[in-house]
Amino acid sequence: MNDRTPLEQRLEQLAHQALRELPPCAAPASLEARVLREIEQRAGQQHLAGIARWPRAARALLIAACALCVPLVWMLAALLREHAAHALAGAGVGHVVRGVRGTSRTIFDLGELAVRLAHAIPSEWLFGSLLIIGATYAMLGALGYLLLYPTLPHSKAHTV
Repeated sequence: MNDRTPLEQRLEQLAHQALRELPPCAAPASLEARVLREIEQRAGQQHLAGIARWPRAARALLIAACALCVPLVWMLAALLREHAAHALAGAGVGHVVRGVRGTSRTIFDLGELAVRLAHAIPSEWLFGSLLIIGATYAMLGALGYLLLYPTLPHSKAHTV
């Protein structure tokens, strides 16, 4: 179906004809040399991509955040170790840790242990942990993407 009026069709034909009659635009003679020089420069700078090109303040902030994460993970691991010890003692499944009596029984006992540990850990911790893990995964994914693709073609004006 054609929803255009005959006048619109005629205007389109005239515009196409006028555009076809225009001479082709010629690029400046120096354009090719400038483009090739820019390609060579960017190819030589690929090893400089990533975090090395970040501002110093951003790099310092990243290093400080990583340094802060070390003691936090250490404290969280100690706290989880303590809760796991209490859950193991209360569950009476220490034989799983001490020795393996059979594969199927071990798998069953480990599943039972996981269920008991899940019940022993407060739900706020579980949901908070999932939230932290998800946010960390998203941030690391974004950081990895930025490190792999530091300059996107559409993020910068193409001036040569």
